[in-house]
Amino acid sequence: MDKNCINGYRAELVDYRRDFHMHPEIGFDVVRTSRRIVELLSQWDVEIEKGFCKTAIIATVKGTKPGGVIGLRADMDALAIVDLKEVEYHSRNAGYCHACGHDVHMTWALGVLKYFSSHRDELKGTLKVVFQPAEEGPAPGGAKPIVESGRVDDIDIMLGCHTHPDFPAGKVYLRRNEMFASADNFNIVIRGTGGHVAYPHQCRDAMMTAVEVYSAFLNIVSRELNPIKSAILSVCFFNSGTPKAPNVIQPVVTFGGSVRSFDNDVRDYIFERMEKILKNHCEMNGCTYELKVEPISIALRNEDALVDLFEDACQEIVGKENIIYMQEPEMAYDDFAYFSKKIRSSYFYIGTTKQEDLGKFTFHQTLFDVDEDCLCLGVQILVNVINKVADTFEL
Repeated sequence: MDKNCINGYRAELVDYRRDFHMHPEIGFDVVRTSRRIVELLSQWDVEIEKGFCKTAIIATVKGTKPGGVIGLRADMDALAIVDLKEVEYHSRNAGYCHACGHDVHMTWALGVLKYFSSHRDELKGTLKVVFQPAEEGPAPGGAKPIVESGRVDDIDIMLGCHTHPDFPAGKVYLRRNEMFASADNFNIVIRGTGGHVAYPHQCRDAMMTAVEVYSAFLNIVSRELNPIKSAILSVCFFNSGTPKAPNVIQPVVTFGGSVRSFDNDVRDYIFERMEKILKNHCEMNGCTYELKVEPISIALRNEDALVDLFEDACQEIVGKENIIYMQEPEMAYDDFAYFSKKIRSSYFYIGTTKQEDLGKFTFHQTLFDVDEDCLCLGVQILVNVINKVADTFEL
């Protein structure tokens, strides 16, 4: 690998990242973003596949040496968050912000493609980079339909890489086996019959019923699950009524939230119990209900042999002292898990924050930013990982 060549990309990579950062888009509607990526890819000798899964793109580079197919995922979507940074590259799209580093992921991927398009003699086999919309949602996210489209069926090993704002540029954060939880969102509507606060006996109180249901939900994790089996059931919104009508018993309550788990049986049990609790409490109080579940992602597990190889490849770039292992899996999710279910895969973090900014923000916060020194470094790490994977495994 020619590190000096990649270091020479710095100005371009900064421009790519800042352009993406100034024009964030969300969900599958990353129209400008995907168009910009295609414009850049068209400058290099890269095969481009587009027009599927709304805004997804696959860019392919073939090396001069025989080998298998290695995949790299780069998510494109931003978040519906206000950008409060006072920098020249702050978001121009009101209410949207790249507050999870996907602008960096795209930049890394473009740097990798630019490098291998001019260094095919280094590449053993084929590299396919998947530019994915909707990692942050809406359900079912972008990875699942891409996998179901069949366009990644030929990939032998899939790589995922993410920024980490809690670590400085130059640190690499790894995890063997179980890494992220599954994620499902739920929305509930409870309907009763409203009425005058003075005549509650003439009503079927949806609010009271919803409060009972909420309380019973909390017991599922705390009292029904084996404590060894980690899970989260959180109600994150609860809506009914208005301060302008304090004497009205409302006929409808809506509430919802998220369920996280590492175990599919636990996940299924939680939703079975939610359904039963809703049914029993609503019948008891003369109400009706609707429960809508939106699966977002399955649990993500890494292949240990790949993690070991990542460690070796990353050490060559950042040094052994800058390799850190996650001690526990996290209740976060990433729909990269759909790739890992079908393809041998592994996923890791690269630290991306300036030393002086550590602790000022983390994922999904309005001040999220990166140390742009991480751009060339990330490309070097990914190029070395890809070469190590191609050289080590029989693909």
